[in-house]
Amino acid sequence: MVPEDRRQHVRVMDIAAGTGAVGLELHKKEFTNIDALDPSEGMLNILKETGVYSLIYQEFISQDPTTIPEDTYDVVVTTGSLAENHMPVQSIDEFIRISKPGGLVIIVTDVKYLTTVEAYKDKLEPYMERLEQQGLWHKEVRTVVPNYDNTCDAVVYIYRVVRN
Repeated sequence: MVPEDRRQHVRVMDIAAGTGAVGLELHKKEFTNIDALDPSEGMLNILKETGVYSLIYQEFISQDPTTIPEDTYDVVVTTGSLAENHMPVQSIDEFIRISKPGGLVIIVTDVKYLTTVEAYKDKLEPYMERLEQQGLWHKEVRTVVPNYDNTCDAVVYIYRVVRN
């Protein structure tokens, strides 16, 4: 979705970055301007050792805004963060707020969480659709990846931020 010749100029936010596995993969794909957000000091200490992150925010992401400035990122990515007792669906508002208009929001979660996690069951996808109806973003991709982590299927959502 991001051409190779543009990757070093693209600013990426890794939400719920954990130990930095996503950042390492992005770095391998020639993304060099990667920031991280995670609430866990322990996770962030491990993440710092990767050496691939520029700015690191130790914050929870919820329905309240973070300290990250609006319209900052070309790509906001989160994987594994929409799980039991993690972020509320309203946290997606923050993904959009910190994205630049025209930016991408990429969300990866286990398919099973769409039906087994009460916070997301019959709530996550309708919420995403409402945000699209409000003109905040446009869905470009919704796909299921079988055996994503060798144990379960994952759903990948890619949205383009279109708010003014």
